[in-house]
Formats: sequence, structure tokens, C-alpha cells
Amino acid sequence: MNLKQSIKMGLAKRQMRQGDLATQIGMRASSLSASAQRNSCSIQVLERIAAALDMKVSEFVALGED
Repeated sequence: MNLKQSIKMGLAKRQMRQGDLATQIGMRASSLSASAQRNSCSIQVLERIAAALDMKVSEFVALGED
């Protein structure tokens, strides 16, 4: 999974900004950005991101697999 790509695509679909997503999931924007750059996050964060984007985790992950 390409976390950075999944976030980018999910944000575009929901017309959101990364800072807005970070606020919704209880993270700082810089922490979310760092996780995306490392291509790594916990399953809990992954679940919160998917929920904030109104997606199933599997749908969110699939966005980064193109």
C-alpha cells in the first residue's frame, strides 16, 4: 500500500485538505504528513483515516495500489 497516494486520492474524492483530515482524526498535520512520507501508520490510524474519508479500510488501501 502506498499510504501517501491513498491519502492524496481520498482527500481529492472528499474535496478535503490534509490539515482538515488530520484534525478530524486527532493528529497534527505534520504527524500525518510524516506518516505518509514513511508510508507507515498503525492500524488504528488507518481505521480513523478511512472513517474520516467515509470509506472502508479496504477501499482506502485500494486507492494507493494503482
